[in-house]
Amino acid sequence: MTYADIDWNTVWKDLYERNAECRGSGECASIWASREKAHAFLAQSRENPERIRHVIEGLPLKAGSTVLDIGAGPGTLAVPLAGRVDRVTAVEPAAGMVEVMEEYAAEGGVSNLRIVQKRWEEIDPATDLGGPYDLIVASYSLGMPDIRAAVEAMCEASSGWVYLFWFAGTTAWEQAMVDLWPRLHGREYHRGPKADVLFNVLYSMGICPNMETVRMEHVRRFPDIEAAVDEFREQYRITSPAQEGILRKYLAATLSENGDGFQHSGMMTRVKIWWEVDGCR
Repeated sequence: MTYADIDWNTVWKDLYERNAECRGSGECASIWASREKAHAFLAQSRENPERIRHVIEGLPLKAGSTVLDIGAGPGTLAVPLAGRVDRVTAVEPAAGMVEVMEEYAAEGGVSNLRIVQKRWEEIDPATDLGGPYDLIVASYSLGMPDIRAAVEAMCEASSGWVYLFWFAGTTAWEQAMVDLWPRLHGREYHRGPKADVLFNVLYSMGICPNMETVRMEHVRRFPDIEAAVDEFREQYRITSPAQEGILRKYLAATLSENGDGFQHSGMMTRVKIWWEVDGCR
């Protein structure tokens, strides 16, 4: 088989499905159904402000721009973006995330943000979006099994630019899963698809995107070990005291003290991929 014979969208799907089997948590949106977890996610994002700055400062924003934020979460980007542009539409399927985003927008006096509570794969651009949009952003929200179809829908909804942000290599949280999964579940942990596969999917679609990488620290803070165990119990699919003991021992060995609690930190490579839609049609 030659490079040209590879179906990169199938490669993406296979890696996505193998990772989903390990996660065992169904749709990504189901993880964030609760308001409490959505609040915790927003707080965590604020602990890593360089990531938000990196995304926003790298976008071609104008006062009159219209922006579509796909997988908007609790409004980490959508709310500050609304303060810089004419209007923002946020697509977010998780009920908890939507509730927290609405609160976040209200606190900031934001009135030009519209939220569509659907998975991107369920969106009908003609009836749901009110586009096209000058700029489409999907920031670390590419948990989509058919990435080619997702990108085609993004291009359809854009009159200008598409910006995707994703990961290269093993992330800090994946490394912990790679380390622990054999001990917890007796099998290897399979990582999800990364930016190399995404680039090849785009290239196979006739899209020749710009790419930029940056090394950035990711930090998670916890008041104590118990809070860390509670945070990771569901994520690591802990169902027995023996498994919890393995997790607790691992966290005690890997978390570092930060004065008023503990933290888990690690460097990772983040990738910005962007293109002008008209130039690729």
